[in-house]
Amino acid sequence: MTGFEEAILVIVGLAVPSLVTLGVFFRYILKTDLFGIEEIEIFFAMILYFVGAAYASYKKAQITADLTQSMIKSFKVRKFFAVLSSFAALVAVAAFCYWTIDLVEYAFIRNPKTPAWKIPLVLEYIAVLFSFIVMTIYALRDFCLALARKPDSSVEDGGR
Repeated sequence: MTGFEEAILVIVGLAVPSLVTLGVFFRYILKTDLFGIEEIEIFFAMILYFVGAAYASYKKAQITADLTQSMIKSFKVRKFFAVLSSFAALVAVAAFCYWTIDLVEYAFIRNPKTPAWKIPLVLEYIAVLFSFIVMTIYALRDFCLALARKPDSSVEDGGR
């Protein structure tokens, strides 16, 4: 799964700045607009953003404000906060996943499209749903790891 995510991130990560550069070149050098390029840029940017968020979840590289792990000495209290925060993250991402399923269902029924290129918005929504499904799996992994967490002997007994 991560290889697929990495491939998407590389391809789309190169495509977004390339499209922006192309749009700037056409607008300011050739003095003409590249019709509808913004729609394609937004489509790729959405994929980049959400797949990037899923990949950051896998790598545990999200921005956190978890001061309890560094400030509290008691393993039990640190574990409690780790379990609590990982459970809250799991509930939140699962809720977003559920709501995105409704969004994809809506897009299949109503079939909204972009104005210029008539790109079906369901394609964007499926990318978002994929990302939330993957993030839910990673959040479940993190929750299970927090529950199974054991004290580190070098921390609990002062390294003895």
